[in-house]
Amino acid sequence: MATVPMVNCLDGAQMPQLAFGLYLIPRDQTFDATTAALAAGYRHFDSASFYDNEAESGAALRAWLAEGHDRSEIYVTTKVWTTDLVDGASALRSAEISINELGLGAVDLVMVHWPVPGKHVECYKALEALAQAGKTKALGISNYSPQDHEELMKVATIPPTVNTFEVNPFLFRKSWIDYFQAKGIAVQAYKPLQRGGAVLGNDVVGAIASRLGKTAAQVCIRWALQKGLVVLVKSTQPVRMAENMAVFGFELTPEDVAGMDGLTTEEALQTAQAHYEKRRSGTPAPWGDGPRPEAREASGIHQRREAIA
Repeated sequence: MATVPMVNCLDGAQMPQLAFGLYLIPRDQTFDATTAALAAGYRHFDSASFYDNEAESGAALRAWLAEGHDRSEIYVTTKVWTTDLVDGASALRSAEISINELGLGAVDLVMVHWPVPGKHVECYKALEALAQAGKTKALGISNYSPQDHEELMKVATIPPTVNTFEVNPFLFRKSWIDYFQAKGIAVQAYKPLQRGGAVLGNDVVGAIASRLGKTAAQVCIRWALQKGLVVLVKSTQPVRMAENMAVFGFELTPEDVAGMDGLTTEEALQTAQAHYEKRRSGTPAPWGDGPRPEAREASGIHQRREAIA
């Protein structure tokens, strides 16, 4: 089983550099997927209230711990979704429900999922109470630009240890990465294979993969790892979980990395920025990919979460 390197965080904790994401895993598959991920060697689990499967992932993690493993062996994250980022009290209540659903006692990290305009600073500030009460070991942010972070730090007393945003060879946000890493904030990359795995068919990536005897997915994950990023991967298939984990026994050359860096065009960066600004401004509302709030209402997520509270 591969040994996953650790990233040092501002709070003194160490975060495994490869994370297993629970986004879009159906609730009836989450227990088995989490169990399989543990068997494959994953020790960092990225969850969120929006994913609507925290109770199931928490149950799998607790079952694993009951086998004699120590809680310190795993790193568990949750996030507060935009519909709960309306005021500090709502954000705090949402995070506490997630912590209860996971059922692990304190979590390692609570994040603000999106920098909702006019609300995210107040909500983050309210979440500081969780750290002070020992319910989370650290706080983090997600989808924050440098400007969002600067706005936050005018008020925050507990600095975020992590920022999660999309990074892949087609969207290499170098300026964002440089900004946060210079401040000691770990950068976690989601969509490392781009939306729908689009980067996997690229000729540059394919040539590198062929030369190294690796898959295109492994090359893309390795590219992000060599930039010091925490990489978020997901799959419900044990074979794919193992493939995504087998990224620590080889290295890309500087020429490989530079070639993959060059896949990001200025147009791609401008498009991403425009998309971010629309979400940031609420036109449309700044929820990320996946089911919209009305779909979440129909699924009964709020009733289930309220029952846990």
